[in-house]
Amino acid sequence: MSISTSPRSWDARLTRALTDALGALPVGVPRSLLFSGGVDSGLLAWELRADRAVTLATVGLEGSADLVAAESAARELSLPWARLLVTEDEVLLMARRLDAETRGLSPTARSVEVAFAIAVQKAPRGLVLCGQGADELFFGYAHFRGLDEEGARRRGAADLRDLLTEAWPRSQRVAAALGREVVAPYLAPGFLSAVEAIPVAERRAGPEAKHAFRAFALRRGVPESIALRPKKALQYGTGVDRLLRRAKG
Repeated sequence: MSISTSPRSWDARLTRALTDALGALPVGVPRSLLFSGGVDSGLLAWELRADRAVTLATVGLEGSADLVAAESAARELSLPWARLLVTEDEVLLMARRLDAETRGLSPTARSVEVAFAIAVQKAPRGLVLCGQGADELFFGYAHFRGLDEEGARRRGAADLRDLLTEAWPRSQRVAAALGREVVAPYLAPGFLSAVEAIPVAERRAGPEAKHAFRAFALRRGVPESIALRPKKALQYGTGVDRLLRRAKG
């Protein structure tokens, strides 16, 4: 994968918005960043690399893709990393615990919520940070492929609306029920405004998912091995989706 790193006119505004979102975090409070080793959490890790209160945290079943990638990425960033190994029994127990909250969701959406809840529950003490929002803002999902600019704009707006009104509030409720607080810096109002000021054509330009976002991460200094890692959604990278589908079958 080759990405041009030529500066863009919106770099400074987006950088300020991200700096402001992270600067609004409470000072001196221990925090963990849910970390897959990919670009979404990787950019946050890079921007927080001087923060001694931060620990990267990765959940997964033994041998899962995220555990392997994240360990290597954390080592490259020279940041403390917590390996949050989960068992099959723990996954099934969490799925039962979330039954009321996830009833009616698709199998994929349900496995996302279960994987997220386990990660939040097992994360080191303190505030839990995550990279939600980047896929909606920079057209990272497979369903954007083949859409024209107007179609992508409409679908992206719908995805973001669903995230802000349904999925993210649900994740926050789940976290609160587990006694944890979660924060998504990419969903900070200032960051949302800065991204939405970028023309849709520029945000979705490029041959691969989130090309513009990956290029921005590279310009910020994120290592290529992290910025260019192919997308692997939480439920798949952790092995949770495969386990839940097998258990249901």
